[in-house]
Amino acid sequence: MSTFKKFKDQTLAKVYARVPSLLDLYAQRADLVVNNAAPFAPLPRPLRTCRVALVTTAGMHLTQQEPFDMTDKKGDPSYREIPSSIGIEELTITHDYFPKADALADPNLVLPIEPLRRLVREGTVGSISPRFFSFMGHILGEHLKTLTRTTALEVAAALKADGVDAVFLTPV
Repeated sequence: MSTFKKFKDQTLAKVYARVPSLLDLYAQRADLVVNNAAPFAPLPRPLRTCRVALVTTAGMHLTQQEPFDMTDKKGDPSYREIPSSIGIEELTITHDYFPKADALADPNLVLPIEPLRRLVREGTVGSISPRFFSFMGHILGEHLKTLTRTTALEVAAALKADGVDAVFLTPV
């Protein structure tokens, strides 16, 4: 990725964060996916007995994992698996479409691992899934099909295999 493109993307993210009305204008002409068919799915049992996983769209990954592809203007529909036992200091973010300084300083803002661990210790949540998942939240065009028909289904199958009852999604 060129230095100029990265600078441009990061600058736009900062401008949109400071002037939300500009983001609204962008969203009006963006090709957004609206899902009106998702059914309500109540928890199968009390939260204190449920296994919970985290999923984020912050482009978060382990420092040794391959970063998300920021060269494709339509985004990167892949995902990264993150062990739930990980220390937050082992995480980083590859995502140029939001101002990420705060999230890099405290990864719990976009992947609330430590708060979830605290809820388990307090007995509010039953247990934590052995792994979490991270996507990049800027997916457009044909990559939406890859996301909805392939990678999201792979993650859903993995969550089901892990016995997850509830997922906490942190969209970015």
